[in-house]
Amino acid sequence: MDGLGADLWRQLGAQWVDWRERIGFGDRLTLLPGWMAPGLALGALLGLVALSGIALAALGVLLTALFLAALLLEAVFGLRVELRF
Repeated sequence: MDGLGADLWRQLGAQWVDWRERIGFGDRLTLLPGWMAPGLALGALLGLVALSGIALAALGVLLTALFLAALLLEAVFGLRVELRF
């Protein structure tokens, strides 16, 4: 069983090296000084927050446009849109 575990661990390590070579930015980040790590983490977190805020704003615009389209259909053409759950 120990041989099997060591073999699996070796294969996993080889795959990890292969993935790091394919991604390509792992080695560049390790060349930076250690004191920059909190700033990079905070910048990545702020980037994710900004992207999620943009996505939520786009969702709000979409829902508002759909609501206005439903109101326009009812006011101009007399069609009612109903959702039944």
